[in-house]
Amino acid sequence: MPPMAKDPLRVFISAGEHSGDAHGAALAKRLRALEPDVQVEGVGGPLMREAGVHLHLDMVEHAAMGLVPVIKKLPFFRAALEDTARRLAAEPPDVLVPIDYPGFNLRLSARARKVGVSVSYYVSPQVWAWRPGRIHRIARLVDHMMVLFPFEQPLYERVGVPCTFVGHPLFDELRTRRPSPAFRAGLGLDPATPLLGILPGSREQEVRRNLAGLLAAAAQVHERDPRVRYALPVAKPALRPLIEEECARYPRLDIAVLDGKASDVARVARAAITVSGTVTLELLHYRCPMVVVYRVSRAQKWLADRLLTTRHIALVNILAEREICPEYLAARDVSADVARDALSLLRPGKARKRCLSRMKSLLARVDVKGVHRRAAQTVLEVARSARAGRGREAVRLEPPRSAGGDA
Repeated sequence: MPPMAKDPLRVFISAGEHSGDAHGAALAKRLRALEPDVQVEGVGGPLMREAGVHLHLDMVEHAAMGLVPVIKKLPFFRAALEDTARRLAAEPPDVLVPIDYPGFNLRLSARARKVGVSVSYYVSPQVWAWRPGRIHRIARLVDHMMVLFPFEQPLYERVGVPCTFVGHPLFDELRTRRPSPAFRAGLGLDPATPLLGILPGSREQEVRRNLAGLLAAAAQVHERDPRVRYALPVAKPALRPLIEEECARYPRLDIAVLDGKASDVARVARAAITVSGTVTLELLHYRCPMVVVYRVSRAQKWLADRLLTTRHIALVNILAEREICPEYLAARDVSADVARDALSLLRPGKARKRCLSRMKSLLARVDVKGVHRRAAQTVLEVARSARAGRGREAVRLEPPRSAGGDA
C-alpha cells in the first residue's frame, strides 16, 4: 500500500487593524511559497482575504485605537474573542500567529494555550517603551516571539522565550516602491533649492495636535532662509480639509500639499520635521535628516515622564540608543527650537554630517531584507515542532543580513 498522505500544516493568523492585516497578507503569501499545501485561516481584514486566507471574521472594519473608541466596541471584541477561541478549541491549528494588537491578541493567546495550541507572536508589544512588566505575562502565553528590532530579542531571551529578529516589514515594502518620475521638477524646484518635508501624522487627532507647531517652525525657517521650499504629504483624503485650513494661515510658505507621496518627499527632501512614529523609519530609509516633535498636554507629559522607560520618543533614536536626530516631547511651544534644528540639518555643517553618519550606521543594523520570508520560516518551524509534540522548542534561524535575501 502507498504511504498515507500527511495532513497539511494549519496556521491561524489573528490581525486586528490595517498594518496587521498587511503583515498577515504578506505572511500568508510567503507561507504558501515555502509550503504550498499549508492551510491558512484567521481573523483580519481585506488584504488577508485577497491573499487567500480563509477569513472567519473581518476585525479591521471594527479596528479601534484609544480608550473611548475601544470601550464603545467592547461588546464586539468580547464576542469576537469568544467566537475565535471556540473555533481554536473545536479545530485546533498547528500554530496561532497573533500580529501586534495586544489588547485582543494576548487574550486570544491565553485561550489558545489552554487548548494546547502553540503561539508564535509576530510584532511584539512595546514592552521596551512602557509597562515593561508585561513581558512576564507574555512569556507565559507565547511559545515563540518574532520581533522587528534587534534590541528586542535579548529582552525575550532573558525571560526564557525563544525569539527571532525578523526585521521591520516597512523596509522591504519601501524597496518595492517606484519613485515618481520628475517629482522634484513637478514641484517647480531646481536642484539647488532645499526642500523641507512636513509630516504631521496620519490620524486626525495627531494632526490637530501637531500641525500648528510644525507650521510655526516652518515659518521661522522661512524667515531665516527664504530659499527653502516645503512639501506636506497628506496621509489620507479625509485629512486634506483640516491640513489646507492650517496651511492657509501661512500663505508666504507656499506649501505643496500632496495626496500621499510621503516616500517621494522623504526621498528628495533635504530634511524634515515630523511627528514620532513609523514615519521616522521611512525617513531613515531614505537618509533624510529629521527633527521629531510630539505635542502633548501637561497631564500627558507628566505621565510620560513617569511611565516611559526609554530615554527617547523617536523610534530612530530608540533603535540607535542615542539621539541621532533632535526630538521634542513637549507640552509647550517648541517651534523656535525645531526651526533652529531644522536649519542646522538643511545646511552643510557638523550637525547634518553627524546625523547622516549615524543614520547610515543604524540602517546597516535594522534595514534587513526578506522579513516576511523569515517570519514564515519561523512560523512553519514552530508548527512542525508543535505537531511533533516537542512543545516550546527554540527555533533559531540564521541572523538576518542587511543585503541579499527575498523580500
